[in-house]
This record gives sequence, C-alpha cells and structure tokens, in this order.
Amino acid sequence: MGPSRDGHRPGLELLRGLAALAVCLGHVRAFLLPPFRSGGYAGWETPLFFFSAQGEFAVWIFLVLSGYLVGGSVLHRRAAGNWSWSDYLLRRGTRLWVVLVPALAVTWLCDASRGNVPADSAGAMVAGVDSPHDARTLLGNLFFLQDVVVAPYGSNTPLWSLAYEFWFYLLFPAALVVMADQGWWRRVAAVLVAGGILWLVGPRGWGLAIPWLSGAALARYTIHRPGQVRPGPRGLPWGGLAAVLLLIPFLPAGGKFLALPLVTVATAWTVWGESGRPELAGPPVAWLGKISYTLYAVHMPIAVLLTSAVAGPGLLVAGPGRWLVVLGVTAALVLLACPLWWAFEGRTEAIRVALKRRFPLAP
Repeated sequence: MGPSRDGHRPGLELLRGLAALAVCLGHVRAFLLPPFRSGGYAGWETPLFFFSAQGEFAVWIFLVLSGYLVGGSVLHRRAAGNWSWSDYLLRRGTRLWVVLVPALAVTWLCDASRGNVPADSAGAMVAGVDSPHDARTLLGNLFFLQDVVVAPYGSNTPLWSLAYEFWFYLLFPAALVVMADQGWWRRVAAVLVAGGILWLVGPRGWGLAIPWLSGAALARYTIHRPGQVRPGPRGLPWGGLAAVLLLIPFLPAGGKFLALPLVTVATAWTVWGESGRPELAGPPVAWLGKISYTLYAVHMPIAVLLTSAVAGPGLLVAGPGRWLVVLGVTAALVLLACPLWWAFEGRTEAIRVALKRRFPLAP
C-alpha cells in the first residue's frame, strides 16, 4: 500500500483514498457490528455494509495502483536510461519505512494501552486481532516478512499486504534484468533473486502478483503508446468497478476464483481511464489519497483501541445509533492519520534528499 508519488493523477488519488477508507470502515464495522447474515438489519443499511465489505478487494486495488505507478516509474526510468538499483532502493525504502516504523510504534503503544479486547464488547472480529509483540515478530515486520515468515505485529494485521508489495518491488526490476539485460552474470544474479522471492512469497504471493503485474503492464502500454488513451465517459470505468464489486458476493461457490481477475481488470480499466484525465477535483481529493498509506498502516491498532473503549453489549444490535458510532470512529481514524502523515510521511522527500546527500549514490 505504498505506491509511488510519480505520475500523480487526482483520479488515482481518489481511487486510492476510497480504497483506504473502505478498509478502515470495514474493520470498524466488523468490530462493532455482527455479521450481515445474522439478520436484523434494515434495507437502508445494505449500502453501508456493501461499501464496508470491500477490504480484501481494496488491497487488490492498491496492488494494481502500485504496479501502475511503481512499475511504471521503473519502466520510464529504464527507457530514459537513468534508472539505477541504488536510487530505486532508496526511493522505495524511504517510501515504506518512513511510515512503517512509526506504525509499529503506534501499534505497540495502542496495544499496551488497551490490553485485551473484552470478548463481550466487540462484533464479528473479536478473535484473532492480537499477534505476538516479541522481538522476532517486530524485526520480521520491520523487514517485510509478516505473513511470509512471521505474523503481523500485534493488532496491526493489515500490515500483511506491505510484505508482498515490498517483495514485488524487488521482483519486478529483477525480472526486467532477466529479460533485457545483456550481461550474463547480471541475468544469473537476477534469476537467483527472482527465484528466491517467488519461493519466499509462496502461492499466496503468486496470486497477489497478478494485480501488481497487471498495473505494471498497463503502465507499459501507456508509456509505449502516449496520447492514445481514449477513456470515453468518465463514469463508465468507475461504474464498471462498482458493478464488479457488487457482483462478487453473489458469485457461486465454484466461481469465487473469478473475484481476483474481475477486480483486477475493472481496476485497471479505471486506472487507464484516469491516466488521460485532467484534474478530477480540488484539494480534498488529493488529500484523501495523500494520507491513504499512513491511514492504512496505523488505523487497525487505533481502531481496536477506540472500539474496545466504546463497544458494549447494547451496541451488538444494529441501528442508526450504532452506525453513527461506526462512522464516528472511522472519521476519528482519518483525523488521527493527518498529524501522523504530517510528522512522518509528509517528510519522505526531505528524508530521501538528506540520505542521498549523506550517502551519495550512483545516478
């Protein structure tokens, strides 16, 4: 969930921001409300449940965006002849760690303040919100081994997706070296790196690579065919993506495997449509996407802390008041992410420049 800032498009910022918001709302709702199939919900609540049930699909959307932006930046710089491993690793490392390190600290602080979530004061997600806080788990998360070798740190279970994204960052340029580099020893080294990554991430990572590589493939198409984007009506791709997300819950059990390719194609269509657009809106759109990585990385431990404080047996019945609590906690998460973004992620470029001055790198 840490896409590049290169190739900024307000429409893509909106898509990224909405995806992060859906993840947050889904987790808060899952902590405070019983499952939809338990019954007892009015018809007006269905749209809220629909939007808040897109968490897993939102991760796939993030991966398409990441492949398009990060993979696209790799392709563009290689085509221009100014790409280097050192500069690339500095950019990707600062982008991820400047947010991840504070997120791990926030997780420890929130979990230490909260203690255990009372079993009678949470909704559907009462179980499995706490992983170990030991040094091995902390170091594993710090070096992007969560869900691969170790569990996500503490209550911050969404950190699992960052591990796969990090390894895709390394896998993609290694694959390009294998296919395009003329030095045989570089190709051998790249094959070893790529093979090691594929072994490490396993079958789950292979599946998640589909949306990431689809985004990168789309970036390659737009780079090699500049000016040929004919997106058509702006609402059409967005409507298509919404329709796919609405359709997936109704797929038969034997058709669930179609969910990933459907969301990937619909997201790629939306990204392709927005790649040739002028600005979608003003600062609020850019702001929502700008804080999305910080919001994604810190929201879970804060959500667990807040919902454990406000939840109680009386809230286990859905209704207008309960949804106000859900929306209120979600709004609080967004607001709390803002100063954290300002303190850390907002200074990413300054930190990157300082590191580059302190440790000069090859161009």
